[in-house]
Amino acid sequence: MKELPDPKDPTKIIRKAGEQLAGFAELRDDGSTQSGCWIFCGAWGPTGNLMARRDNADPTGIGNTVNWAWAWPANRRVLYNRASCDTHGKPFNPKRKLIAWNGSTWGGADVPDFKLDENPDNGMGPFIMNPEGVARFFARGNMAEGPFPEHYEPFETPLAANPLSPNQPQALNNPAARVFKQDREAFGKADKFPHVATTYRLTEHFHYWTKHVRLNAITQPEQFVEIGAALADELGIGNGSRVRVSSNRGHIEAVAMVTKRIKPLMIEGKQVHTVGMPIHWGFLGVAKPGYLTNTLTPFVGDANTQTPEFKSFLVKVEKV
Repeated sequence: MKELPDPKDPTKIIRKAGEQLAGFAELRDDGSTQSGCWIFCGAWGPTGNLMARRDNADPTGIGNTVNWAWAWPANRRVLYNRASCDTHGKPFNPKRKLIAWNGSTWGGADVPDFKLDENPDNGMGPFIMNPEGVARFFARGNMAEGPFPEHYEPFETPLAANPLSPNQPQALNNPAARVFKQDREAFGKADKFPHVATTYRLTEHFHYWTKHVRLNAITQPEQFVEIGAALADELGIGNGSRVRVSSNRGHIEAVAMVTKRIKPLMIEGKQVHTVGMPIHWGFLGVAKPGYLTNTLTPFVGDANTQTPEFKSFLVKVEKV
């Protein structure tokens, strides 16, 4: 980076040559600055690595710990936080104040997602990434399901009806989703697969690549299944023991990690248990060999993007 002058006073220098930028607002389009991805600009700023911060102080009591690590962009914790205030800039809930207008600027417990000196009486909308400045309740075009949003259950669900449309039995699953006949026949039912599974990633691994990296394999060496304490007690599964997780398409075996983080849900008077499975393991690598989690997942294409439905499907958890 070259020396960065103050746009309001070119005789003053904001950043010296080679110094890290404090945020994307300091980026220039004249080649004097550079950033790999603008939303991360400022994560490592002039004062060092902000992602390493561990101050969890919460002076407002609303859970907004702005000095814990760093959030993109600009360390902002709630996007569009201007929408938490009325048209005059006063918080809708004064007990949970994120930001507010004080007569000359916006400020508060979060980094304002708004023009700092914009008087709310001028009528500027809070949703600054939309040209109309307001949220969009409906999609104006190119949506396969129609213009208005609707909740649909995953194709593998423990529920018999859509809880948001109970009087429309045909509305359980997305009618516009892409599902081939053979894949539909491979769906499981809750009577045989009573538990809900979801897949996720770990901070110590990246997709399936880092199982070939020794340092990552040391920090997370073996595939595991995260099981809530209530389900583990019900099935007699101890932390560190081995479990088999089966769907109608196959099964995997892995170490059980019993946790209080995943709690059972009460849905329509019925207790539903969820288990979580990191995706990173496979048959090769310096980490211990594991199973592909997509052995279990269904083949469903989202109606608009064809994104597969890997985040909620039915399984059966058993002690090995």
